[in-house]
Amino acid sequence: MLDRTIAPGFKPIKKVTIPQVHSTALSNGRKVFFLNDPAVEVFKIDLVIPCGSWFTENYNLISFALKMLNEGTTNRNAHQLAEAIDFIGSFAEFSPGFDQSTISFYGLSRFFDKNLALLSEVISNPSFDEQQFETLKKKEVQRLKLNLEKSSYLSSVALRSSLFGLDHPYGKSNSVEKIQAVQLSEVKAFFASNFSDFDIMVSGKLPDNFVDTLELNFGKSQVKKVSLPKYKIAKTVAHLNEIRKPAFVQSSIKIGKVLFNRKHPDYMEFTVTNELLGGFFGSRLMKNIREDKGFTYGIHSHLYSLNQEGYFSIGTDVNSENEQATIDEIFKEITKLQQEPVGENELETVKNYMAGSFAGSVNSPFAIMEKFKAVYFQGMDMSFYEQYLSAVYQVTSEDIIQMVNIHLQPESFYTCIAGPEKK
Repeated sequence: MLDRTIAPGFKPIKKVTIPQVHSTALSNGRKVFFLNDPAVEVFKIDLVIPCGSWFTENYNLISFALKMLNEGTTNRNAHQLAEAIDFIGSFAEFSPGFDQSTISFYGLSRFFDKNLALLSEVISNPSFDEQQFETLKKKEVQRLKLNLEKSSYLSSVALRSSLFGLDHPYGKSNSVEKIQAVQLSEVKAFFASNFSDFDIMVSGKLPDNFVDTLELNFGKSQVKKVSLPKYKIAKTVAHLNEIRKPAFVQSSIKIGKVLFNRKHPDYMEFTVTNELLGGFFGSRLMKNIREDKGFTYGIHSHLYSLNQEGYFSIGTDVNSENEQATIDEIFKEITKLQQEPVGENELETVKNYMAGSFAGSVNSPFAIMEKFKAVYFQGMDMSFYEQYLSAVYQVTSEDIIQMVNIHLQPESFYTCIAGPEKK
């Protein structure tokens, strides 16, 4: 009989085998990356467009161009398009981003051909209906107005603007006036100039002739290559940015700095450092500020690895009377990591958690393709993940002290607070 008083045995994860992502090209030069998994009955196809905020001064052009694709084609209105997608059990996503944007279809493998025909229709023959556009603008204005009443949204936007500058693609903020000023003619021109240049990434159970189907739908059109502009970071001078509104109940605190992305040689050592500080539920910040002080339900730190830059952020929501005490405790934990070696048991726990999380993050063809996208667009390959576990286990307590002293000097941080007015 199983003795439930005895904990099950534990064995560290030392190796995770990741299936290889293959590549080919269509006759027009368009790149295709694919991962075939016959064990599932579904597939996902992404059209990944180099068309994020990095490629235009007006981010709304990207957002509207993508969302208008879901509002109908020259052959079907929005309702008919939605019905056609639903009829074959599929689901569509239109996702704008900082560095690239994505059109995704999730579908049943037996309807692969029908899905691709619909996706081709969406990207090749959008209707750009004026009435639908005006309706969409009103929805976007309303959505932004709601966000502007959320302290967490305002503190996040303020932090990025402080770190990169208001004119930088990663630091820009939106406004109701900017949305209302967008004209459909601008959206159509932007779409024509930017949306023919995309890579195709397809994963799941693929039919034997899937390349032929891709060629039929996406291999004949002309590919207009989009160039990558360059920008300079223009940080704000003030290291403290406060946004006060009487309606706010809590204070949203964001503390951060410009750092680096996956290509930096310190990335893996810093990733372990971040996990220890605030990356998971058992982190130093969580134990101190949630469990010991009771200031918050959750506090997390994260290293955001974007294509051109990277930045580090610590975020939490607290009652306004605990603002300064929370900030003081955050920097107290950073200072402690600068000065005191991490215990062997604590470091082992962090590494094992990271290993388990990593193993769970590559358990489906869709997830593996997402990992591939993350490194591919930063000029890297899947060897980054093949070396992940060994790199994590090699990090020492001395490495963490070094990382914190080099990269987390308290005077280098910017602090943004969105909260109630001070009494």
